[in-house]
Amino acid sequence: MKSVIATIILAASSAFAAPAEIKRSTNLQITDFWAIASIPESSASMHFVLTDPNYPNDTPTNCNLIWTYGNSPKQNARCNNEEYYIKFPQGAPDFNLFTLELERVNGSIPEDRQILLSSNANGGAPGTKWICVNNPSADIKIRCDYDGTLEF
Repeated sequence: MKSVIATIILAASSAFAAPAEIKRSTNLQITDFWAIASIPESSASMHFVLTDPNYPNDTPTNCNLIWTYGNSPKQNARCNNEEYYIKFPQGAPDFNLFTLELERVNGSIPEDRQILLSSNANGGAPGTKWICVNNPSADIKIRCDYDGTLEF
């Protein structure tokens, strides 16, 4: 009987001594997300604010790109804190339909996420929050804005 009680006490103390599993968040969050292509120079710009719950000391951070619309942005483009690559794995983005990839440069928790954004210009994304407007002014070819917080 004493050995059974000792075994139970030992098992219970071992359970309390074991470290709790740390739960990591799996969602990156993007806010203030917009993209513009201008008509005169065919320049494109994109902006968003990235928050990564796994790296609260590094984020939120602004992410800004400027490039020639119809071409791919700089291959090693990064967010302003230099900790995230901004990529377009399917090539030069057409703001109506493109894949955005964010990859953590370094850190103990690897991050590499992709999300497809569609403005519903082709009818395949009804109810989308990625809203694009063609020719909203004389110098803008297309302007797109994300309505709300994008999580992926």
